[in-house]
Amino acid sequence: MSITDHLAGAAARLAARYYLRRPDQEALIRLKFPTLRSMWRLARNELAFRVGSESSAVLTSVNIEVTNTCNLRCSFCPVNNGMQRPKAFMAFELFRKIIDENPHLDFILPFQWGEPLLHPDIFRMIEYANRHDVRTMITTNGTMFTDEKIERILASGLTRITFSIDGDAESHERVRGFPLAELERGLLALRARRDETGSALRIDASMVIDAETESHFDHYVEQWSGIVDRLQAIPRFEAQPRRAPCREPWRGSVVVLANGDVTVCCADYEGEAVFGNVQETPLRELWNGSVMREFRRRHVAGDFPELCQNCGEYQTELVSPRFS
Repeated sequence: MSITDHLAGAAARLAARYYLRRPDQEALIRLKFPTLRSMWRLARNELAFRVGSESSAVLTSVNIEVTNTCNLRCSFCPVNNGMQRPKAFMAFELFRKIIDENPHLDFILPFQWGEPLLHPDIFRMIEYANRHDVRTMITTNGTMFTDEKIERILASGLTRITFSIDGDAESHERVRGFPLAELERGLLALRARRDETGSALRIDASMVIDAETESHFDHYVEQWSGIVDRLQAIPRFEAQPRRAPCREPWRGSVVVLANGDVTVCCADYEGEAVFGNVQETPLRELWNGSVMREFRRRHVAGDFPELCQNCGEYQTELVSPRFS
């Protein structure tokens, strides 16, 4: 590991422990921003948030909704429980346009609402981003892990894959309608093949915490510690009045929906806060365009846009909030 790598790691540790006061965020910061350059870009966006600027320094990442279809009906997810947007698969040509127009991105998340492995071009997309030095990270429900898919994942250049797991076997199947044992078989097969090939792929697990799953958290930690590279827990979205500005409009990330619409954050599953479309306007122009500047001004003034007025999260001591 180089000196600059060590310095970037130290910066991430200081930011998580002493600035954010959330030590649990250190691993995530180091994963997403592993270089001094990327940490500097993150710091510039944070400074813009702190001073209440109507602009933010630089777009560092994009959540690209390759599809909003899913083969499960999870109890907390809107995709198959009321989402009104038409189901769609992003065209490869649109994905390629996003990468080509934004070579400065630190990473992309080629998923949003939906299961990314359902997309017939998902590996072609990951490979394209990888060839253009854009790191890729996906989250999966773990239902589709054949030997062929495992080989394609490892060959694609994917940086990180995160398996969604909800507690123990009982709570996971109750929430997702899919046996945890089946997910475990796929995850362990991927890990074994990764280790055989010497792939640099990171394998993580993530759990959504709410009143239904919180009591199963300890089992989740016990079962998967030492098996995956990183354990994550995130609080479920809940309707609660917003009291303070959210970092999201400054953080350096936006969401591109399957049809090219651009929205401010991952909470907007219906596309209610769309502020442009990448088929018409490049992301670099939208990021600090008039709509986003107004969005930030309203957050600073406490006059929150409708999408944000009741955007809250389940309160628990097990995990830090994301949108505060």
